[in-house]
Amino acid sequence: MTALFRIVTAELPRFPELGRMQFQLGKLPYFTSVQHYLEAEHEAGNADVPDAASAANQFLGMIANYVLWPRMLLTDWNPAASDVHDAVEQAVQTMLARCAPARRPDPKRTNS
Repeated sequence: MTALFRIVTAELPRFPELGRMQFQLGKLPYFTSVQHYLEAEHEAGNADVPDAASAANQFLGMIANYVLWPRMLLTDWNPAASDVHDAVEQAVQTMLARCAPARRPDPKRTNS
């Protein structure tokens, strides 16, 4: 995928439709999936995500900054699977801290 992405990037000035196609078939489905997941969690009251598009961009950006972009620019970038896992886990932890819903009262407790 890295080699394909580099070729598409290099050929964008001559073939802009390649970039649109790669975006629509490559990045957009992942983004849409994360956005819909965050919207569903917000609707269910499990997360406070009033702007799911922005939150999805931030989440995927945290991961791409470690996993994708160095690979695009450094031919010898080859992080260990455990480092990739850690980067994703840290992004998840950041999102959980950001999107934690306000505490709801415990329905089993009463103030009587």
